Amino acid sequence: MGQPSEEWAWGGAIGPRTPTGPSMDPFPHSSLPVDPVPHVPWGEVANPALTSLSILLPALNEEDGIAAVLNRIPRQTLREKGIAYSVHLLDGRSTDQTRAVAKRLGAEIFVQTGNGKGSAFREFVPRIRDQFVVLLDSDGTYPPEIIPELVGKLGPGTPVILGSRLRGSIGEGAMSLANHTGNRILSWFASFLFATPISDVCSGMWGFVSDRLKSLDLTAIGFELEADLFAECALKGIPITEIPIRYDRRIGERKLHLREGVRIALALLKKRLRSGAAPAAKEPRFSIGRFFAEHTER
Repeated sequence: MGQPSEEWAWGGAIGPRTPTGPSMDPFPHSSLPVDPVPHVPWGEVANPALTSLSILLPALNEEDGIAAVLNRIPRQTLREKGIAYSVHLLDGRSTDQTRAVAKRLGAEIFVQTGNGKGSAFREFVPRIRDQFVVLLDSDGTYPPEIIPELVGKLGPGTPVILGSRLRGSIGEGAMSLANHTGNRILSWFASFLFATPISDVCSGMWGFVSDRLKSLDLTAIGFELEADLFAECALKGIPITEIPIRYDRRIGERKLHLREGVRIALALLKKRLRSGAAPAAKEPRFSIGRFFAEHTER
C-alpha cells in the first residue's frame, strides 16, 4: 500500500469537515459555469453530521482540466444540503502543474506509488472514511454540477450509481463516431459476459456507498478501472442505477486510443473467466430482449 504525498492541502485529515475549517481565497474567474457564492471553504457545512462525501479526481497531467472541474463543483449547493465533503486529487505523478493547481483550489493531494488510473484508485480506497464516494475524471468531460443530485440518490437500495453518457447527451466533438460505436460494443459485451445490463461501461462518473465500494475485489491497473467496477458489482450482485448525464469535449490532449478498448475487452473477459461462478442473482434479472430495447431507445 502506498503512502500519501506530503502535499496534503489542509493537513491530510479525511472525513467530515467541521464548520470551523480554514478559509481560502476566492476561486479565479473561469469562463465555465461556476457557483457564484464566494469564500466557501471546501466542506464547510451547517451540520456536518448529516452526510459525508469524498470526491475523487484521478489525474495525470491535467492542469487545465482539473481547474475547470474544481471550479464547477457546486460547493454552495453541497453546503445547503448539509453534505460535509472533501476533494482528493489522485495524481499519477504528473509532470505539469496539475498538483499545484489542485492544491491552490482546495483539493487534497494524493500521489500514487504505482502506475495507472486503476492502481491510484485502489491505493486510495482504503483511506476513505466518508459515507459516500463520487468518482469522476479530471478532464472536464463529466458534469460536477450533478454531484449533489447523485449523492442524494445513493442509499441502501441504490448503492452504486453510474452516469451514463449514452443515455444522456454528448456535446459536439466530445466523442467520435468510432469511440461511440466502440463504447456501445464494449457495453454490450460486458452486459453479455456478466448477464447484467449496462449502457455505458466505460463512463468515468460513478457514485458509491463507501462500504459497498470497499467490498469490491478490484484488480484494475489502468483505464480498465470502470469495467472492473462494473464486473465486481455484477459478480457480487450489487445493483447499479444509471442516470443520464451530459458528456462534453475534453480539456487537453486525448489519451484514450483504440488499443485501450481492446485492453478493456480483454480485462472483462479475464475477469469473467477467473471468477468461475455465475454472477450473483439480483432483481431485475437480465433479459436479452429488455437489454436490446433499452439500448435502441436513442
